[in-house]
Amino acid sequence: MKGLRRISVLLFFFLISGTVSTAFPAAEKPSLWVHMQEKVIWILGTTDISEQTGQAESTLIEELATLGYNVVDAAAVRRNISQAQGLRTLEGDEKAAAAMGLRYGAQYSVVGNAMVKSGAAGIQGSNLKTVHATVNARVIRNADARIIASASIHVNVAHLDEVAGASLAIEQASRKLARKLDTKIRSLVTKEQAVGPSMVLNISGLKSYRHLNAIMLTLGRSTPGVENVRLEDFTSGTATILITYRGGLRELADDLVHEHFRDFRLEPTHVTSNRIDLRSVLDKAE
Repeated sequence: MKGLRRISVLLFFFLISGTVSTAFPAAEKPSLWVHMQEKVIWILGTTDISEQTGQAESTLIEELATLGYNVVDAAAVRRNISQAQGLRTLEGDEKAAAAMGLRYGAQYSVVGNAMVKSGAAGIQGSNLKTVHATVNARVIRNADARIIASASIHVNVAHLDEVAGASLAIEQASRKLARKLDTKIRSLVTKEQAVGPSMVLNISGLKSYRHLNAIMLTLGRSTPGVENVRLEDFTSGTATILITYRGGLRELADDLVHEHFRDFRLEPTHVTSNRIDLRSVLDKAE
């Protein structure tokens, strides 16, 4: 039985080893999921809210891809996301955004809003109309659903046509926002590479705090490459542990799977580039 379990574990890591890396190299930027909502308030007070990929989202995706990020196909996500799910990600539910990003293989989610307002009056002495655009976004680390950066850009545009002016204003603001977010993400990545990459362990099925404590002690005292261990959350038998780790993803998961805990073991259920999901399983009495 133990031999069969070992074979199944080895097969699991063989299957993931070719597709999952431990961290992105210095020259490679992380993968992103971008989700933006647009609101346009016209001069007569009417409002348009887009449910489809708008100017802000498409421009952010284009600019971030140009800057070297691997951006998830927004159209594919929108085909599989309900309006309620989309609204939750925009209304401050970081866990909903992180879960959606992880579902599509993204390490970070970029979520925000774009608002455009037409000026009440045009520019004196001309037919130009003023348009004001504000685009803001927050960057969520999907592994632990934490906001790691945010930014906001405001742009004013003068144009003969308010519709064309609105589109231009959103585009300009979104390109500036992408560059601002890029600076913040690169700074974060540089810091993580200096101190060691962060990794999240999500462990479900824990029957007692004693089991969690045994895992924490093992990580802190005897797991090679682990330099820092912090418990983020423990609710209803599920623990989220954030660690600083220097080493290979496969090696870490293999160490945990084959660790001899008293009366329980850990089994992997899902692995991404910076997160391992495990399930605690009670050992059967001999």
